[in-house]
Amino acid sequence: MKLDKFLWSKTKVDILKYLIFRRQGISIRALEHEIPWTFPAIKKQVDSLEDSEIVDIDKEGNKRSITIRPSVSSNIKWLLLYCLNTDLKDLFDKYEYIIDSYYLGKIFGYDTMELDMVIIYKNCEKSLLDVIKNDISEVFRNFFIETAQISFMSLDEFQRRYRLADKFVLNLMRSKNELK
Repeated sequence: MKLDKFLWSKTKVDILKYLIFRRQGISIRALEHEIPWTFPAIKKQVDSLEDSEIVDIDKEGNKRSITIRPSVSSNIKWLLLYCLNTDLKDLFDKYEYIIDSYYLGKIFGYDTMELDMVIIYKNCEKSLLDVIKNDISEVFRNFFIETAQISFMSLDEFQRRYRLADKFVLNLMRSKNELK
């Protein structure tokens, strides 16, 4: 999904991503150092988000802190997680000859495991797996998510652990959050 086309602004999308996944209560000046946009562009989009009743700007003296309104926060988070999931799926489609399946976890709202994602891959060279890991990290960084707990497991090990009735693998199989 091209969220910047939907919301008509890459700056606005980056502001929302930052507020949802990194932190709220940040000033426009501080936000200017965190996202790759100029102060006037950020100010214009924050004002637009405030007029749209998406964010509140708390004006204490000289400080101004931006927060997403609680009434829309969960919906915006759901939309951004959908976009994150779509970006990951597009990446995994690119590597379909290596990625067998993946399971979503904690960051996506699935409390069935402590990890954010489990990726089952077919046998491949370590250098290619490192490229995939780097690409996945880049997708998460585009959403201002610096740390994500991702486990990679070979298909052979997954099948072996399934035959041994490994608790972790059985929980994955029951979780219903696999995407293909």
